[in-house]
Amino acid sequence: MIFYAGTWTFPQFYHVTEVYNTSIVFAALVLLFFNNIHWIKALRTGDKMLWVMGVTLAVSLLNLFIIGSNKGCFLIIADFMLIWYLAPHIRFTDMQKKVSAVFFLLMFVSWFVYDRAFSYNSNTGATVTVFTFFGAMVLLSKITSKKEIYGFFTVISVIRVVTLVLWHLARGAFLALFLFLFFFYVGMKFFVKKKWAFNALVLFSTIGSLLFVASYVVLGNTGFNMQLPFFYKNIFSGREQIWLEVWDILKGQILFGIGSGRHLKSFFEYNIHNAMYDILAVYGLTVFIGSMILLWTRLREIRDALQNASTEKLCAASALFAIFIESFIDMDLMWADYSPLLLFLLCVIFAGHSVKGNGEAR
Repeated sequence: MIFYAGTWTFPQFYHVTEVYNTSIVFAALVLLFFNNIHWIKALRTGDKMLWVMGVTLAVSLLNLFIIGSNKGCFLIIADFMLIWYLAPHIRFTDMQKKVSAVFFLLMFVSWFVYDRAFSYNSNTGATVTVFTFFGAMVLLSKITSKKEIYGFFTVISVIRVVTLVLWHLARGAFLALFLFLFFFYVGMKFFVKKKWAFNALVLFSTIGSLLFVASYVVLGNTGFNMQLPFFYKNIFSGREQIWLEVWDILKGQILFGIGSGRHLKSFFEYNIHNAMYDILAVYGLTVFIGSMILLWTRLREIRDALQNASTEKLCAASALFAIFIESFIDMDLMWADYSPLLLFLLCVIFAGHSVKGNGEAR
């Protein structure tokens, strides 16, 4: 919480610690692992997801040595997989949930009152406002379900976030907000009720991300383009060039990946702008498959956790899938600065619901 608050409240803190954030998150997750996982018992009893995570991370590190890449990017995939493995096994008490929800509400209020976006980056500022709003909505949705008059605060919050996102012309943040509102108020109960629909959503959120990349590149190469209303930006504004350049490098070494630290001709920094594509490109096909096994397992377990779920659980799940789909065009699902929010949403969803693993059967 201190790390998240410092990062998104004080720009000076962010700019000093940005290069260390992945390591800070990794250290926190390792502590959570040893505090919540009976790992020796889990290994002996054949905890499949622990084995999947361990083998996948070992292969990812080996691949980085094979291709001679920077080794620091290992922490990115390690943080990501640790969050997804740990979430159902963390002893997340009702008091911890309340404190965390209040924390995210206070963080959102600070951005509601004072927009600091230009002290970071306009897109980043808009995105952190939307994501912090997701955390705040866990609390707002719960109190509104008990007394409808509190829905007034939700309406005011949505209006503020929409105006801020449009002011900063942040397409990704707007997409995340729109998807969250759709899932929470319209679609999530349907997806939870229908197994085929939920499985389709899971596949779309993961494999669909790669299909989006391929379709985007193909359509972009036709020369078609148009300006998005309200954002004054073109649909095709550079990502297709990044994705195509990365593919030209990747197709010759897809098994081992291309690693990190490369200099792209199409962009000033090595940012693939798609979370699933980043896993495939940086770490290789084997690591991508291992990551998908863990993700698909947890996402299917989420449907079980959402049966007859409370409003706050549906809210957290709506935010989770919104972030997944927003990460078709960005890296926010895997960015360390948003890891506390991702872990919080997963812990809310799995609170009170047990899954196989950690040395125990469900």
